[in-house]
Amino acid sequence: MSVLNDLRIVIYFALTCIVLVISFFPEGWLLYFLVTTPDLGLIQYLLSPFYLFLAYSITVLFFGVVHSQIVVRLTLPFIIKPGIYPRYSSLGRLIAVRIAADGIFKSMLKIYTALPFVWGIILFPQLMRLYGLKVGKNVYITTRTYIETAGLVEIGDNSFIGYNSVVTGHANEGTNIVVSPTKIGKNCMVGTYSIVACGVEFGDNSILGAKSGVIKGQKIPSSEVWIGLPAKKLRNRGEKGSNNRWKDTQQKL
Repeated sequence: MSVLNDLRIVIYFALTCIVLVISFFPEGWLLYFLVTTPDLGLIQYLLSPFYLFLAYSITVLFFGVVHSQIVVRLTLPFIIKPGIYPRYSSLGRLIAVRIAADGIFKSMLKIYTALPFVWGIILFPQLMRLYGLKVGKNVYITTRTYIETAGLVEIGDNSFIGYNSVVTGHANEGTNIVVSPTKIGKNCMVGTYSIVACGVEFGDNSILGAKSGVIKGQKIPSSEVWIGLPAKKLRNRGEKGSNNRWKDTQQKL
């Protein structure tokens, strides 16, 4: 079994390289055409950045579909079962490769962060479904947000994930990889620079404040506001709090 798992990893990397080369063919051909055609008109030259952007978009879409639906599904476990996997075992190596399998695709999507609303509402949430991300309607994921182990992360309708936050479905603990699904309910908010560890559950209408962290396996009940590192309950959502209460809570945290 260990030899078989290692063979699957080798085949995965080989097929990934092949798909990556094929994916960039349209863009490479267009660059070659623009460079080797001296009699292009002014309009064609002015439109060349648009052509390149369009070719790159085709590259990204082609790679994402083929890589996720063919290469990953054929060579790796597309759905990772929750559990603890020894990092240096053959199965642990296979799981580690699967966790990182969407890394190339996420890197290719970074160019679209120049269009934050398009990125946050349409591109990133919807295209990451290819790698198993479960995302509801009207979800907004801001730029530079890190969604790790996408197949084990679920985000409910009308939720917001703040800038530079981390939401993950796995953790590295010593020589083990711990895998546990993370669920963010409906109408939730994860504040800027916050961390949501694996196995965390957000009840509907809950809020995690900025620069806060929810530890592994913790559950935030519905309609509660949590802050701090590690995060603790501040108040119920919609409840008015005084400045003194805020200071008292900060001291406790």
